[in-house]
Amino acid sequence: MKHQRVLLGLSTALLSTGLMAAPAQPNLSWLPASLDDGSNTNIAWNVWWGENGSSWTLSDNGNPICQSSLTRNDPNPQNASCTVDLAAGSHELVVELCNDSGCTTSGATTVTVAGSGDDDDGSGDWDPADLDMTGWPHPLKQNNQPYDTQASGKQVGAYFVEWGIYGRDFQPADIPAENITHLYYGFIPICGPNQSLADANPSGYSALQSQCSGKQDYEVVVHDKFAALEKSYPNDRWDQPVRGTFAQLYRLKQAHPDITILPSVGGWTLSDPLYDIGTDPAARAIFIESMIGFIRQYDFFDGIDIDWEFPGGGGANPALGSPADGQGFVTLMQELRVALDELEVETGRQYQLTAAMSGGVEKLQAVGDGWADAAQVMDHINLMTYDYYGAWNNVLGHQTGLYPAPDAAMQGFSAHEAVQYMLSENVPPQKLSLGVAMYGRGWKGVSGGQPDYPFTGTGGSAIEGSWEAGIQDYKDIEAEVMGGPSGSGINGYQVFWDDIAQGSYAWNYADGKLLTFDTQRSVEAKGNYVLQNNLGGLFAWEIDADNGHLLNSMNSGLGHPGQ
Repeated sequence: MKHQRVLLGLSTALLSTGLMAAPAQPNLSWLPASLDDGSNTNIAWNVWWGENGSSWTLSDNGNPICQSSLTRNDPNPQNASCTVDLAAGSHELVVELCNDSGCTTSGATTVTVAGSGDDDDGSGDWDPADLDMTGWPHPLKQNNQPYDTQASGKQVGAYFVEWGIYGRDFQPADIPAENITHLYYGFIPICGPNQSLADANPSGYSALQSQCSGKQDYEVVVHDKFAALEKSYPNDRWDQPVRGTFAQLYRLKQAHPDITILPSVGGWTLSDPLYDIGTDPAARAIFIESMIGFIRQYDFFDGIDIDWEFPGGGGANPALGSPADGQGFVTLMQELRVALDELEVETGRQYQLTAAMSGGVEKLQAVGDGWADAAQVMDHINLMTYDYYGAWNNVLGHQTGLYPAPDAAMQGFSAHEAVQYMLSENVPPQKLSLGVAMYGRGWKGVSGGQPDYPFTGTGGSAIEGSWEAGIQDYKDIEAEVMGGPSGSGINGYQVFWDDIAQGSYAWNYADGKLLTFDTQRSVEAKGNYVLQNNLGGLFAWEIDADNGHLLNSMNSGLGHPGQ
């Protein structure tokens, strides 16, 4: 007992000096090495004595599957548990316990669940047609109203993001599938150099490293394996080789066979490998072979969407980008089209090739006179006509303006300017689609603006946002800033319409808060612009931030009759 008192006294002294600030190591409770059925598996852990944690995460093969906050009571015991569904296959379970000063991980426990564990990639004898379709198709939710999306022949696209199933609680069954023609699944990552992801999202980088184990650089993989392939949804079977969002998209595709579902490869923090793929033939060959294998394997996908942000540089990693990227983008599109054509011969299906591109003229110029060649092999060039301005600096402007304002701080930062540039490069207008922002960008601490016009002022810092600073979901703006879809403003805000830029903004002159965003009126204007200029359609980022009103306006703006 004397030695125990000494150790406890030493622990207390170290705690008081801050030298033992990280939590004590958690221990996973006993689990059998194998299970016949992994559903409703209770996984518990404990700390017998010492520094407590304030949050914990349970990871399965490197992917978080259970997370929660904790109440500390140092240095007393601490424990928690959760019930999860473990798919057939091998699971390496690890608990991470964290507090403000650091994190500590448990040892790994490996559990094997019986069944078709080696067939969790959708291959083998599993037939998606055998999925239980009870409840599908799902009725439209929120404020979505039915439209004839085929009436104009234009694209009505929307991005669905994999991480939206967590905090946002937006599930595949919530997608208003009958009101869109294209669904973009964001994002599919590429193995290899991913410093942008490592810097922005260390846990996401760790998950990707786990998925890339045993893979070559420049192969594609799923990112969050639990979300994409393992999460249980209603009517899934425990031994089903593919569950998660992918099984739900198989169901969605069966319920809405005319919808085009595309895996979007890249994105802001996942574009680093595309710089090599564009300029290195060997890397490109690996990527294309892997990409074709991916959509052959998960055959609810109808082609490929490339979201390289951005050829020529200016993306998340400032060290990347060169003049060679422009031709690299063209070559990538051409070689992907050849590979998709060969797959069409094999499967008898048709596959689309699209890309999300900057809506800024300067970044579009990186491809330059290669645009005509690229457009020839592409179905849609989705111009991201949003994020023109934001709280990353003090410059104010319409973040998703259709036309440039007379006093616009920067040239080439409007949808009209982007379209006119692309047309000047001999891109057929029907290949171009405009982006709709289902969110707003905002500043606080704006100074120097006028009571009815803030853009003569200077921006301050970012507003708090819905999920990250500076960005607020449209549905939150409608409820908390506008006071309804046609509201004139609440909570100190007044909603304005810029008749020249064809853009909406909300301005709290007294408090110096500003939001610029798409509304039903601005989306209708974009739809009218598409029709007047014979463009390809509209697409939106991202569907979970809408409440149905903006998607309704995308359809009505394109002239689609209600049903």
